[in-house]
Amino acid sequence: MKALLRGALIVSLLAVAGPTMAQGTGYASLGYVFGSLEPRRSDNDASVNALQFAFGGWFNPQQTFAAEGRIALGIGNDTITFTDGERRRVEIDRYYGAYLRAQFPNTVPVRPYGLFGTTLVETSERGLSSRTRRYSDISLGLGVEVDLDSNIFLSLEYLRAVDRNSSEVSNLTVGVGGRF
Repeated sequence: MKALLRGALIVSLLAVAGPTMAQGTGYASLGYVFGSLEPRRSDNDASVNALQFAFGGWFNPQQTFAAEGRIALGIGNDTITFTDGERRRVEIDRYYGAYLRAQFPNTVPVRPYGLFGTTLVETSERGLSSRTRRYSDISLGLGVEVDLDSNIFLSLEYLRAVDRNSSEVSNLTVGVGGRF
């Protein structure tokens, strides 16, 4: 899975660089992530937040199909109770993602979009002992962008980042971005 994630990230970055340089149609955004982390064998989920930087490039002039990369750093932590009764503080250290994105054409001021890709989430847990965990999986998301002007937009998005082996990571992100 690590090789798949690295390969997808490299392909995404190359795909972003190609269309952006050729057509001058790239984008970048900064978002606040309201995350939910539910590790395997836990009784509850943790509210873990992050600051996310996303960047992408369009494959076509209508801006309907793109490749996107993301990097995020965790901010804040929460407590999880596991089925064995142990309570641990958990936080997102960082996460990375590579996605394909499809949306309505750039002529529409409010554009819904969908995401398909892969995400790697790294977390820290502190309790009686400390440890790190890595979660990775195929990711699906839905969002909407609202234009403030021709180059600035607001976004709202839901992403199911990980849903594997009874562990779940999902994000609700509010952001602002620009096109270049």
